[in-house]
Amino acid sequence: MRKKQKLPFDKLAIALISTSILLNAQSDIKANTVTEDTPATEQAVEPPQPIAVSEESPSSKETKTSQTPSDVGETVADDANDLAPQAPAKTADTPATSKATIRDLNDPSHVKTLQEKAGKGVGTVVAVIDAGFDKNHEAWRLTDKTKARYQSKENLEKAKKEHGITYGEWVNDKVAYYHDYSKDGKNAVDQEHGTHVSGILSGNAPSEMKEPYRLEGAMPEAQLLLMRVEIVNGLADYARNYAQAIRDAVNLGAKVINMSFGNAALAYANLPDETKKAFDYAKSKGVSIVTSAGNDSSFGGKPRLPLADHPDYGVVGTPAAADSTLTVASYSPDKQLTETATVKTDDHQDKEMPVLSTNRFEPNKAYDYAYANRGTKEDDFKDVEGKIALIERGDIDFKDKIANAKKAGAVGVLIYDNQDKGFPIELPNVDQMPAAFISRRDGLLLKDNPQKTITFNATPKVLPTASGTKLSRFSSWGLTADGNIKPDIAAPGQDILSSVANNKYAKLSGTSMSAPLVAGIMGLLQKQYETQYPDMTPSERLDLAKKVLMSSATALYDEDEKAYFSPRQQGAGAVDAKKASAATMYVTDKDNTSSKVHLNNVSDKFEVTVTVHNKSDKPQELYYQVTVQTDKVDGKHFALAPKALYETSWQKITIPANSSKQVTVPIDASRFSKDLLAQMKNGYFLEGFVRFKQDPTKEELMSIPYIGFRGDFGNLSALEKPIYDSKDGSSYYHEANSDAKDQLDGDGLQFYALKNNFTALTTESNPWTIIKAVKEGVENIEDIESSEITETIFAGTFAKQDDDSHYYIHRHANGKPYAAISPNGDGNRDYVQFQGTFLRNAKNLVAEVLDKEGNVVWTSEVTEQVVKNYNNDLASTLGSTRFEKTRWDGKNKDGKVVANGTYTYRVRYTPISSGAKEQHTDFDVIVDNTTPEVATSATFSTEDSRLTLASKPKTSQPVYRERIAYTYMDEDLPTTEYISPNEDGTFTLPEEAETMEGATVPLKMSDFTYVVEDMAGNITYTPVTKLLEGHSNKPEQDGSDQAPDKKPEAKPEQDGSGQTPDKKKKLNQKKIVQVKHQVKLLKKVNLLVL
Repeated sequence: MRKKQKLPFDKLAIALISTSILLNAQSDIKANTVTEDTPATEQAVEPPQPIAVSEESPSSKETKTSQTPSDVGETVADDANDLAPQAPAKTADTPATSKATIRDLNDPSHVKTLQEKAGKGVGTVVAVIDAGFDKNHEAWRLTDKTKARYQSKENLEKAKKEHGITYGEWVNDKVAYYHDYSKDGKNAVDQEHGTHVSGILSGNAPSEMKEPYRLEGAMPEAQLLLMRVEIVNGLADYARNYAQAIRDAVNLGAKVINMSFGNAALAYANLPDETKKAFDYAKSKGVSIVTSAGNDSSFGGKPRLPLADHPDYGVVGTPAAADSTLTVASYSPDKQLTETATVKTDDHQDKEMPVLSTNRFEPNKAYDYAYANRGTKEDDFKDVEGKIALIERGDIDFKDKIANAKKAGAVGVLIYDNQDKGFPIELPNVDQMPAAFISRRDGLLLKDNPQKTITFNATPKVLPTASGTKLSRFSSWGLTADGNIKPDIAAPGQDILSSVANNKYAKLSGTSMSAPLVAGIMGLLQKQYETQYPDMTPSERLDLAKKVLMSSATALYDEDEKAYFSPRQQGAGAVDAKKASAATMYVTDKDNTSSKVHLNNVSDKFEVTVTVHNKSDKPQELYYQVTVQTDKVDGKHFALAPKALYETSWQKITIPANSSKQVTVPIDASRFSKDLLAQMKNGYFLEGFVRFKQDPTKEELMSIPYIGFRGDFGNLSALEKPIYDSKDGSSYYHEANSDAKDQLDGDGLQFYALKNNFTALTTESNPWTIIKAVKEGVENIEDIESSEITETIFAGTFAKQDDDSHYYIHRHANGKPYAAISPNGDGNRDYVQFQGTFLRNAKNLVAEVLDKEGNVVWTSEVTEQVVKNYNNDLASTLGSTRFEKTRWDGKNKDGKVVANGTYTYRVRYTPISSGAKEQHTDFDVIVDNTTPEVATSATFSTEDSRLTLASKPKTSQPVYRERIAYTYMDEDLPTTEYISPNEDGTFTLPEEAETMEGATVPLKMSDFTYVVEDMAGNITYTPVTKLLEGHSNKPEQDGSDQAPDKKPEAKPEQDGSGQTPDKKKKLNQKKIVQVKHQVKLLKKVNLLVL
């Protein structure tokens, strides 16, 4: 019996990938080098990541996914490379100076109004759970520590003792508590992400900060509990750690907890019970947990649009999926505080434009500039020496554009967008070269402006954004994997300036930046309610604050599409602290459960019922209207944009004082169903907002989102159909070969997710040399040095007779793949294993095998949790998943090999959405262990070097390959090559082989072996010398066993590289052996973990 291979060579490329990861993670190696197995699933799921993003190259649509703190852009204070340790920040006893704050100039969420009413967090405590902090940042200050909740370390220690907390340190008057929950307080790592998040929530920078305006968070006078949580021992352990942090935060008096991290697409149902209980505990104590929605956009990520046939494309994951949390999306307001530059137009008017700089230009200096196209060719830069190069985005990476400009003598770079309403992008730092990003509109103005000079201003200003008010492209869509409405609300998350490590400040983008602003607003609103509603319990005030905040949010409108952004993208809309603070009314679903309405499955006609609550002492007269919309479709894909259907007319309602009243609105979308079903055959969302005004001509007072699905959402297909069934040979992540649509190459030396992302059955192809070595007693395949490799391939695929580099689907007459195995222990097509691209989360995946009578002969272990393959960027998830538990080696439940025949290999799974029924996918698999019968004798002609077999092989399955193999030593590397039969069935044997260096190696007759393989993977091999011994007409040989002399053959032609095809093949074979040696070395030093 063959010993199980420790290191399948289909995973050799992990060594290369690991090298890449190590190089890319140097600045954050402690946060990114943890290897873990996901609990209850075999999928490669993204470890929980801080949710901040930045963009580095034009190949990205918008931003990177769930970026770690190492991706922070260039700082806007001192040299970004100056990372010397700083002394602990001292808490100021004096009031902050009159230096203006950022919020004084630009306050799109109207936080200042709420601060004026509720204070700035004096006497309160807020908690931030994140990947890491600079706990000694200068922005951690209190204006008056005598009003703090914890006025001394002794006060904190007393509170800790009361709740059995034996860990955690007092840092200063501002940071009352710090603890690393991942490593029991040891080896904590300061990181920028948590520092940036904490600054948005509660930063209180000194007037000495080098920015023109001072950082002040939403609750600058609140004390901070900084709680570091990092993945160490898997996702379940991680979730338990942040659950403990939640409980401690509640017990230490936190008013609000911010959690800007998460796992895309993971379901709340799969969280450990301890974590769910922690959420419930916080809710019962009136503590608000605010989470970021995530930066994973939608199914397919930012490079791809989701398919219109698969409407479950939401990727909001945990912890954001928890119903008790307030989950925040990111949007860009129509105005933003920004650096600016000024140019004189052709009519001699000054034109100011926003810029986003990396390594700022000298302020108030007039620079000449020259247009350099897209900066790809040397000729583009012919006029830039001593000037700024103006370059359009596109074609190559930003860093290459900047490097090319620097090489040409430019003093700086301005890159303008290639999209009309794109978001600003932070450029990479290339040798400290001044560089800035500007909008397409401004770039074209500069290009056409006859006066080619520009001046960069010293003081930032508030200017309109090029994008206008838009939801961030990266912001994750709902619904959740559980089928619930998320996100809940939206807040600014583009280019937010806040604190980063080492007393510095930087702009970051992401839903991580949106969440702490909302957390601060929630904390202030609850503080206001303590006075406004003193008779309420803390949990009642929390419930009211959440409903009021969502009701008073402003539904954001997409001016391009003339429709409101989907509730699955923006939640209730843009947070508005001023409206929330002044609100005396709010709106909920009919059961007063929440301020969002989930209708689940609907038909063309349905009703939306909401409840309007009036907490004032006077009757309130309102007007209401309902918007009805769905998804816009572009060809076969969702455009990730709204499509307006219609709006109802404004209706009047009066709500009595201190009372509530229900409103029911009938919706009829039947006139749209034919066209919509033609575009979205599996169903579509019907959604929108119920909007309220005090007058139809005035601004919106409040609103509530509703979502229904016209179809059966719970029973949408969870699995992409098998690649074998694809008419054009492609799948969502797999692009078919235009010349051969049935080409499905094996993994080779690549990690499978680099190229093979689709639904199929895998198996293993073991070359003859390795099979022979195993049969001869070699126990460890890793010890076999061969130019051939064991390769994971796809069941039903076969290489051509004389070309092992490509595999193609071979089909039965009925079109099904010829998936056959021979479970005989030789490692060649011994098993099948399921690989799937999941479009939805599922549970309880199991494989089973049925005989022709329908009896189950084998059942796999259960994989309890399956996460949708929402992306294939490797950093977050894979485009397909291989399920190890589904591997079937041709044996029945008693461990005996089944009889030869055709079996049904079935994979069963159930979507986790409510009401879903079990689904399954079937594959036909042939089992055949019949060994090919081959000739027992052969003749050899010395005149033409031809070997003639006495008979053709006899096989139960069709013959796959019939070849002559020969192996020789190329230096110290054994190399195997094959000879295919001539048209008449004979084989022409070579006299010698050529090494890589061009030397010749004489071949002996004993070097040749006759090898026959059938399509089930059964192999028979016989030495040619044995075949010749079975015939009286065997050739005479000298003592060296060398084949007789033959006529010289013509030299093979060479291609343009100067190498013959054979030489190229030998080079590849040599590389294979070298990689094998590298993998052995990596394993010896424990760098390769599989």
